[in-house]
Order: sequence, then structure tokens, then C-alpha cells
Amino acid sequence: MTTIATLESTLVEVEPGTEAVCRLEIHNTAAIVEAYDIQVLGEAAEWAVAEPAAVSVYPGTEEYVSIRFRPPRTAVPEAGDVRYGVRVTPAERPDDQVVPEGVVRVLPFLDTTADIVPRTSRARLWARHEVAVDNRGNLPVEVALSGSDPDGRLTIAAKPPTLAVAPGEAVFTKVTVRSRRLLWRGQPATRPFQVLVAAGDAPPLRLDAATVQTPMVPPGATRVLAALLILALLGAGLWYAVLKPAVKSAAKEAVAQPIASLQAQQSKLDGQVNGPGGIAQAGGAKTAAAVPAVSTPPAAQPAPAGGVPAGASSFNQTARNFANGGASSSVPYTAPSGRTLVLTDFYLQNPQGDSGKLELVVDGTPFFTWSLANFRDLDYHAVSPIELPAGKTVTVRLTCITPGPALAGFGSAQCRVWALLSGYQKAAPSPTPAP
Repeated sequence: MTTIATLESTLVEVEPGTEAVCRLEIHNTAAIVEAYDIQVLGEAAEWAVAEPAAVSVYPGTEEYVSIRFRPPRTAVPEAGDVRYGVRVTPAERPDDQVVPEGVVRVLPFLDTTADIVPRTSRARLWARHEVAVDNRGNLPVEVALSGSDPDGRLTIAAKPPTLAVAPGEAVFTKVTVRSRRLLWRGQPATRPFQVLVAAGDAPPLRLDAATVQTPMVPPGATRVLAALLILALLGAGLWYAVLKPAVKSAAKEAVAQPIASLQAQQSKLDGQVNGPGGIAQAGGAKTAAAVPAVSTPPAAQPAPAGGVPAGASSFNQTARNFANGGASSSVPYTAPSGRTLVLTDFYLQNPQGDSGKLELVVDGTPFFTWSLANFRDLDYHAVSPIELPAGKTVTVRLTCITPGPALAGFGSAQCRVWALLSGYQKAAPSPTPAP
């Protein structure tokens, strides 16, 4: 062995976003000048570099190389110890390479962001909001959510109230806002409130939002009801004063002629029965013609009303799509066996302002297509829910054209889009037996 390589320290601590340096000593025990190639190995190779990457060492002397560690301030690498090696390869004797090993300790940091959608909702009694918590730090965090309003007119509840968010992930939770009292009439009232997102020991994040409480009786409804009442009274007056006498007179005229005809026929029959040679004098009998009975059709019965199938359960699925410019990525989800998936709401985020398109593909067929240039945050509610039978697949597909400015904490430029699919699952209908 003609090459000896030694790390100045086998443990180096570095904070993400900064730099730490460890020196490598290379000693040449050969009788000739040797050129060496230096390369960092392991997970740390993505954010470590040897300077210089090649050195020449005279016989019996040594040279020093700086190993610089520059981990990005992102979720990767996670906090903790990362083992690495430095491969030193002699140009003249490549088989005589050495690999000293060490450990770089990546220190933890917190970087948590949150957003609430929609910022303003409208409801008579209760409204639903969505809070997205994004962990851009390099260690898992426990997040607690709580709500309050300055006037004490609302009840605010997060379900669930606590979240566990892994590094580099975004988690969604529902926030229900309920008015303590009904607003029966008058103008809509704006009720501001706040949601506090507390992550670890960091100061809590405050999300400001509002709900507009609309009255149970809309403005102007009293005037409409009064107008309808006046029209009803006018209609009743018109009926009793004009239409009813006219209808009565027309009805009398319509039945007068048939009654006169019947009376003439009755007189004729009386003459035949009671007159000379009539049936009554002859002791005969004549059978009257039978009059067919008129039946009244039975009243139609109303159809029973439908409802949500028993056994339904809520459904939320987050799709994280990352793709380079000109490329695509897909995140599929298959409806579980024995259940029918019903999709009603879609919450989309394009925080970088990427350009491209996002598609919702149901069982191989594109169902919705959104242009990324049209939104940063989008709360979309389907007019008709999408039902996905058991075994069928719904896919969120991202096609990236041009990535926007990279988010803080992310590396190379990529399109990054988050999508939350929301709805419920219900029991699949039983198959109809063959006849």
C-alpha cells in the first residue's frame, strides 16, 4: 500500500443551508510522483464536494484536500447522521485506492407553512373550510389546530385537531365553522375568525378567514310574499266577481237542452205506459235500460324518497405530483373491493405558478382538465358527484410545461402540484341474480 488517506475528523456537524469543512490528508509513500482522484461516496455525495478533486503528491510528502458539506435547507436530507466515504484513487496504481469513512450530522430545523381555503365562505348556519399544513423542515412535526373569533359568535372545530406531518409532506384537515345563532332576516353578516396552527416549539401560525352568514329569509322575500298575496286576493276577487257567474251561466246553458230532451222522452214514456192501450193498462211490464256505472280511478301513490346509502364513510386522498418541464407524472387511486367511491370536491394547489395542465382521469378517460396558469389555489365542487365502482381507478395526472420559481426548501426546478380528492365511500350494490 503506497497511499495513506486520513480524515481530520470522523464526525462533522452541519446545519442545512450552511457549509461545514473536513480536511483529508493524502500521504504518498511511493518512489514516484502520484496523481490522485478524490470522490465523495454515499448519500452525502449529492451535497458534498472535494476541493480540489485531483492532486499530485511527491514521494514521501502529503497534500490536503477540503471536503465541503453543503446540505440544502429542505426536507431532504432528514435530520440525523449520514455516513459517507472518500475514495482516493492513484492514477498510476488504480488498484491501490483507499476509502476513509466518516459521519456528517445534519442538524434539525423547522419550517412549517399553512393555508386555509376558501378565505371567505357563505352559509346560513355552518360552513366548511380546508387547512393545508406543509412541513418543509427536515424532521417530523406534531401540529395542533385551534380556532377563535373576536365576537364569540362562532363555534370552530378542526377534524382532526392534531396532525403528524412527515418532512416534505402536506396534510389537509377540515375546519367546520358554525354560527351560534340563526340570522332570520336582514342583510348578510360577515363573521371573521382565526385558525392557529402550532407546530412544535415554533410560534403558532395565524390564518385569517371569514364566513358570511346569510339570513334564513332572504332580503326582499317579504315584498315578494306580499305581492303574491295581493295577486292571490285579486285572483279570488276576479273568480267570484266575473269568472264564477260566467261559468255558472255557461254550465246552465250546457245542460238545459239535454234536460229538456230527457223531459220530452219522459213524457212520451208516461204516455205509452199510462195512456190508452199502455203498458200499465195491459198489466204488462217493460224493463228499463241499464245505465253503466262510472268508476273513479284510484289516486296515484307518491314514489318513496331516496337518501344516502347506509354505511357511507368520508374519503380524503392527497395526490402530490412532481414533474420536470416537458414531462408528466400520475398518482392513481383504486376504489377498494366491495365499496363505491363517490367524489364530490377537489382542492388544488399550484404554489409555484407552474404552467401546464392537471387532469382527473376516471377509469382511463379524462374527466376534468385544469390549466395550471389559471390558479394557485382552487376549491372545485362537482355539480354531479363522480361514482367510481369497486376496482376502478381515478388518476391525478400532471403535465408540466414550464416550472415556476422553486419553493423555498426544494432543489431542482420542477412543477409541483398538490391535489386533495374528497367525498365518501359507500357499500357497493349487490349483484342482480341471473333469471
